[in-house]
Amino acid sequence: MSDIPGRLLRLTKTYLEAAKDRLGEIDTRAQEELTRALNRDDVQAGLSSSDDPMERAQAKLNAARQTSSARQELSPALVPTDPIQTAYKIIGIPPGSDFLTVQTAVNKLRDRCAPAHFTDGSQEQSEAKIILQKVEEAYQTLQNALDPGASRFDKLEL
Repeated sequence: MSDIPGRLLRLTKTYLEAAKDRLGEIDTRAQEELTRALNRDDVQAGLSSSDDPMERAQAKLNAARQTSSARQELSPALVPTDPIQTAYKIIGIPPGSDFLTVQTAVNKLRDRCAPAHFTDGSQEQSEAKIILQKVEEAYQTLQNALDPGASRFDKLEL
């Protein structure tokens, strides 16, 4: 007799690892974009491009304290590039997909990354919770952007 539950567990673990790698790659790309944006701002503000992050931070603070216009120029670099595009990447669907496609993909991800598939207290279960949380945040971002009626009940008091 075959070991079907064991095979399903191995298959689920494999999917979880793939999802974790994909989210790690997205986070790495976002961090690289942020670093490039900060370096661009450093050059525009005339700051030194030291390898020591503390020196760079101190130089930015000094420049921001000198003029209020410098503060306004440096602050946009801290904002993520485009949360909607990032949400599409996290869910794993092409940018510009309609809301029905988003819902279908999120439901599949919820089923595949359900922490209930793993042993209580295991590392896989905690990783599944983190992945599921990122998927839910991406879903909320796309829901607010694509579904105009999504927020109609947000202020409803019962």
